[in-house]
Amino acid sequence: MAGVILLRTTDSLVVRRVAAVAVAVGLDMATAITTPLPEPAALTGLVVELGGEASLEVIADTRRAAPDCTIVAFLPRPDSELWLRAEAAGADVVTTRGRVDRALADTLADRLSGRRRARRIRLAPLAEFAGRLGYVGRVAETPVGPISLYHLDGALWAIADRCPHAGASLCEGELHGDVVTCPRHGSQFRVTDGARVRGPADVGVSTYPVLVEVGEAFVEMPG
Repeated sequence: MAGVILLRTTDSLVVRRVAAVAVAVGLDMATAITTPLPEPAALTGLVVELGGEASLEVIADTRRAAPDCTIVAFLPRPDSELWLRAEAAGADVVTTRGRVDRALADTLADRLSGRRRARRIRLAPLAEFAGRLGYVGRVAETPVGPISLYHLDGALWAIADRCPHAGASLCEGELHGDVVTCPRHGSQFRVTDGARVRGPADVGVSTYPVLVEVGEAFVEMPG
């Protein structure tokens, strides 16, 4: 793979680790102080240290100029709001300082192989769900349509929020144990595995993995 990984950080640990990734995949590496900077067409990867509006602008500008560039942003310290804004700006992955090289290597490996990495959508810090049980929320816009979230048995579960029978919103139905009842025609589904318990729906609903990383909960959409 010909191209350049551009770093927008002076963190020596990150620079060393990203340099090792670049060597492993046969890429050059440049830093933000290099003159001239790589042309957008040459950018294969971008690693950005998050630290305010300027870093978000770098992500957004790079995404517009080089749509196929792999963008990995990292947080030097926990900041849930900045994490979310970096994803919205166009980062493929947002992670912590200690995991940035692994995130970059995995994402570049997917690009090399032609695989499409599953997309993660941040939900909230896991602590926000700790004291709540049953239905805990809905994500209205995802690549697969709305999903509803449930907190049961110490775990978070995500299912498609549309009943396959007539399209009603399942999060408006009653939940008994791990079974939700469609508010329109009474179809029932287990929220832990999406299985149909009772009709008139003929099939179950899709489920999506919920992941936890450094205290943040994410739902994983198909690639």
